[in-house]
Amino acid sequence: MATKVDQVGADYVWVPPGAGLAGFWLQRTPVTHAQWRAAVDAGVCVAPRRNWAYDDPAMAQHPVTYVGRAQARQYAAWVGGRLPRDAEWTWAAQGGDRRIYPWGRQPPDASRANAANVIGETTPVGSYPAGAGPFGLLDMAGNVWEWVDPDDGGDRPFIARGGAFYTRTRFIACRARLRNGNVGIVYYVGFRVAISDL
Repeated sequence: MATKVDQVGADYVWVPPGAGLAGFWLQRTPVTHAQWRAAVDAGVCVAPRRNWAYDDPAMAQHPVTYVGRAQARQYAAWVGGRLPRDAEWTWAAQGGDRRIYPWGRQPPDASRANAANVIGETTPVGSYPAGAGPFGLLDMAGNVWEWVDPDDGGDRPFIARGGAFYTRTRFIACRARLRNGNVGIVYYVGFRVAISDL
């Protein structure tokens, strides 16, 4: 499995071409508080408002939340990437066998994803290796919803994928999504970065 690392130490996995898409790199896990803090310290982004966990050292490896899509895009550009498009996220989560969940067809359980309010808050990224997708990506189901861009590259609609720690298990399926007014700058939406192969 091919990997690369960006300037804040985030690990990326190669997602091969498929489903009519070119291959691309995708961050193995969502962006963490520690990675976001590096962007804040560099003057690129601002600290998330209302995020009590941001300043807690014990939460450094949890996914950053209370970040809007515009700020997520700004961070992604800073590390040389962009937000994944909706179709790219789907391909990365389910691969060619069109699995229901990133790990396959087996029902979700506490070893595969942080969902259904079992824990009641986010967990450190990468805590569920049994839930890895077909290309080795982690946390594609549960923990936090993830910002993606529309397939046409435009600004609308607002879309988030993957479900979160509080969602019912049907919302962590590879095809589940939040759209438009259901998505905002909130405690349950984060993001990961995609990098086009140049």
